[in-house]
Amino acid sequence: MSVATTLRFAFSPTGASFLVVNDEGRFRLFDTGTGRLQVEFAARASQADSAQQCTCFAWALAEKKTKNSPVRQFVIVGNGAGELAAYDTALGEEVWRLTDCHQGGVTGVAWARSSDDSQLIYSVGADKGVCAVHILMGKLQQRFQAGKHALTCIKAASDGQQLMVGGAGLAMWDASTQQRLYKYPGHTTPVDALAFSPDGQYAMSSSRGERHVAIWKATGKSSKKTKPAAALLSLDQPPVQLDAAASADAARSQFSVLAVSSSGRLYVWQCQVNHTLEASLRATIQVEQDPAEMSTSIRQEPIHAACFESSSAEDTVVVARGSSAKPIMERVPLPAPAAEPACIRLKPRQAEGILLQQSQTGKQGASKAAGQQATAEAVGADNAGHPVLLRGQAHTRKRQADSELADSEAALDTQAAELQPAVVESRVQDGQEEQEGEPTLEQRVQALDLHQSPAGQASLEVAGSSGKATSVVVLLSQALRSNDHQLLEKCFAMSNDKVMKSTVRQLAPADAARLLQVAVQRLQSSPHRGKQIAAWVRALLLYHTAYLISAPGVQGSLTGLYQTIEARLALYKPLASLQGRLDLVLAQAAPVDPLASHLADGPMIFHDEDDELPEAEVENVLALQGADEDDTDSDGSDALDRSDSDASSDESDAEDE
Repeated sequence: MSVATTLRFAFSPTGASFLVVNDEGRFRLFDTGTGRLQVEFAARASQADSAQQCTCFAWALAEKKTKNSPVRQFVIVGNGAGELAAYDTALGEEVWRLTDCHQGGVTGVAWARSSDDSQLIYSVGADKGVCAVHILMGKLQQRFQAGKHALTCIKAASDGQQLMVGGAGLAMWDASTQQRLYKYPGHTTPVDALAFSPDGQYAMSSSRGERHVAIWKATGKSSKKTKPAAALLSLDQPPVQLDAAASADAARSQFSVLAVSSSGRLYVWQCQVNHTLEASLRATIQVEQDPAEMSTSIRQEPIHAACFESSSAEDTVVVARGSSAKPIMERVPLPAPAAEPACIRLKPRQAEGILLQQSQTGKQGASKAAGQQATAEAVGADNAGHPVLLRGQAHTRKRQADSELADSEAALDTQAAELQPAVVESRVQDGQEEQEGEPTLEQRVQALDLHQSPAGQASLEVAGSSGKATSVVVLLSQALRSNDHQLLEKCFAMSNDKVMKSTVRQLAPADAARLLQVAVQRLQSSPHRGKQIAAWVRALLLYHTAYLISAPGVQGSLTGLYQTIEARLALYKPLASLQGRLDLVLAQAAPVDPLASHLADGPMIFHDEDDELPEAEVENVLALQGADEDDTDSDGSDALDRSDSDASSDESDAEDE
């Protein structure tokens, strides 16, 4: 059994309808004006397989050639089995199905607004191909290869002649000649959202995990060289939807771009075209948190999707938010462009006609929901013989139980108040009285904020809390924007690798570019801080490479960083060679100890194992040595006897004389 885990939302090309789709291919179509459900249908699968799940969809409009024929509205659905199917939104029925369109699954679908009668649908898939299908007949018109890697999304320009195809890379193709016009670098992950400006002069793109929208020039001479981004628009989280519309002031060459982030926040930018494209943030729109739920983990439903209202005389966006079961449609007028972007907060409110959620009811709604839940009673084998209470009787019994509970709590409070003086008196007598509210020694030390890291560097802590901060993104952003050198040095002095990575990951792309510039300047001016600065630079390149490569103002910092690293690496080999020579000279010039040299010149005794005699030969040698010693002793004793006798005879001769 497959479980739908992803919801997709999209407004119709005219903005009159809003579509909610899940993985299983269940479609719910709502009217934007009234918010009512118009039709609900499910995409039919040819086989009961997980590959039949819906992978992408797109709106399409088609007109019949007969006079006074109404405009038919379709939803084109692609699945993981490589099939395309068209559904009529008025009837909720399948019109046609095209099998074996893409091997490996369909990953993107787009409708081409053509001025002629071609009325085509373009699709891309994992087979690196682009297919063109007729909307009304469902027949394959053409097919061509658009890259060397799998494709993920496609978007057609307003005239239907240009196709923006995204995957691992991004390129512009001519639909008629099937030739690539331009190639756009900068996205390090697969592209998942595309949009065109109303006049088709510019195109917008975003990729998975990147927190910015890139704007590209979509016109000009065909070239095989890559085109850099004309502008980069930063968000707090990766965008999930893009849209563009012409400004209400048609006399000026400008258009508006909106993006909905994954956190449920809407961003609107104003783009002015002079000689170059200049983009500025116009407004941000988000749902305000209910004050009664600020202390809880429950959050309001985010903004699901948005689009520009074309029929309005002023710049207005239509926002879909709230529950996906019955979303709330709201029109939000945009303020005039100003130096500072406007922050619009939508009041939380509940759609009518659906069950109340705890996150949207507040305290009063929560108590009411609790009262209604208490009236429900399950009937089973244990209480089958018991009478079932009517709704009025259940409410009466619930009120009685609440009053009894309140009386018992009041009695307990009274008893506790009576016992408290006696307890305090006993503590005073025993010398165990404690002063309430007095901070402990640990809390006093933490309040001083004098902790030092093992390396002797101060560690940043959140004021008023006992635990260390897991991120200093607020302090670092403030220091970068105000150019506070002292606060920057405190942030650079932090040596915790986890806190450093968490801080850099949460930085806005524009702040990341400023941090890279500051880090490179400090690395060039203070080379001895290379180890400290290199850790920050490594984290920046790890989490913001896509933005830093595409941003035109960061190229100077990246070039300076490259030159600094190359200069240091060029000196490494000569310094290593010099160190080896110095070690050799110091070893030769070391003082010599006379006693050690004298001992070294003495005889050396060594033992050779090859000269050892067998055990039998050793015994024979010892026996011969013993015999020689005996002979020597006997010869010596005889010599002594002869000498003694000679001496005695000489003495006797002397006496006779």
